[in-house]
Amino acid sequence: MMKYLDKVDETCSIIGAVNTVSNDNGILKGYNTDMDGFLEPFKKRNLIIRDLKVLLLGAGGAARAIVAGFAKEHAKSITIANRTLENANNIAEFSNKIGLKANAIKIDEIRDTAKNYDIIVNATSVGLKNEPSVISLDGISSKTIVYDIVYSPINTDFLNKAKEKGAIIIFGYEMLLGQASRAFQIWHGVEAPYNAMKKALLGGV
Repeated sequence: MMKYLDKVDETCSIIGAVNTVSNDNGILKGYNTDMDGFLEPFKKRNLIIRDLKVLLLGAGGAARAIVAGFAKEHAKSITIANRTLENANNIAEFSNKIGLKANAIKIDEIRDTAKNYDIIVNATSVGLKNEPSVISLDGISSKTIVYDIVYSPINTDFLNKAKEKGAIIIFGYEMLLGQASRAFQIWHGVEAPYNAMKKALLGGV
């Protein structure tokens, strides 16, 4: 899609993908709302990412935007864990290129090391069908931030296990809302009605 646009914003250029387009009197500009959407829940909770160690599960479509977000917020380092090491290596290479120290491992290499990270993000599709978490969360603390980008179901096994440990939880629907809020702002030029959008998404909860 990018080749058909007149210009793209900086985030688009870094991530290399477009998911939102504005039309300003025939000038088509591309944006990527994934990074801002991913970071929005951290900002709403006043959670500081700077100098924290991150474990990212998955190296699929959302991974580049997530890594870009952590780089922007100056995380200390990130470990990319994926079933296919080649894909994890590609994301780690991208991370190092944009200034965030990264390494790649296979998911089954994590074993009992989740406790060594400050932030753990599930960016795999595991959880969409209520599958059990792909890693053990033994040893994490109440200061550990656990984020699942799967938004349906809201409570995945991954997040339920994190709740049992008293961790700080970020739900997948929060990223979805963050993406929608950014798109609203791009298209309408005003701040999005976040609470109204949240109620609509969650059915008035």
